[in-house]
Amino acid sequence: MINLDATTKSLEVVLAGAITTSQPDIMCNAVDLLDSDQSVSDVVNTDIAANSTTAVTIMAAPAAGHTRVVKSLTVYNKDTVDATVTLRKNDNGTFFIITKTTLAPGETLVYTSDD
Repeated sequence: MINLDATTKSLEVVLAGAITTSQPDIMCNAVDLLDSDQSVSDVVNTDIAANSTTAVTIMAAPAAGHTRVVKSLTVYNKDTVDATVTLRKNDNGTFFIITKTTLAPGETLVYTSDD
């Protein structure tokens, strides 16, 4: 499970190199839970493209008093060559690698929550 439990924590994707023809498509879905009772306060969806070696925030940090729980994430390589994709948590400038994988053209990295 990927939880963003502070206003300093976000989720990012960065590629190992420049693309040839097309940036990968990224979709990320999450829910915000109130820290006080864990009830759902919002649903958050992001549809964005990668930006080569520049990190892209695919899920922003939650508001104070909330925990953002990532429910699903896909990264689709629509380029004509392999793409090495790093998914990382950014905690106020400290990076934690969740996964680093190489996607062939037409392949998709898929994450779904286990709950």
